[in-house]
Amino acid sequence: MNSFHVVGIVLALWAVLIAGLGIARDSFPATAAAERLVAVVTAVLVAGAIGTAIYTAAHHEDEGEDGIGDEAALVR
Repeated sequence: MNSFHVVGIVLALWAVLIAGLGIARDSFPATAAAERLVAVVTAVLVAGAIGTAIYTAAHHEDEGEDGIGDEAALVR
């Protein structure tokens, strides 16, 4: 499991929590400060998910079915 998986799972759980609170409470978020806090936390989690996805894609080695990278498979 890499950092993208962790941040993605946290973002998904956050989205479910916010959706549940929004459905259960008509006045959610109750104050302007709470609304800003929800927006900031959401923006940070989304930026984190995007950033870790880019990082993971840039540093991921393509592995074949045998678990060997493409470069090693060409040498065989």
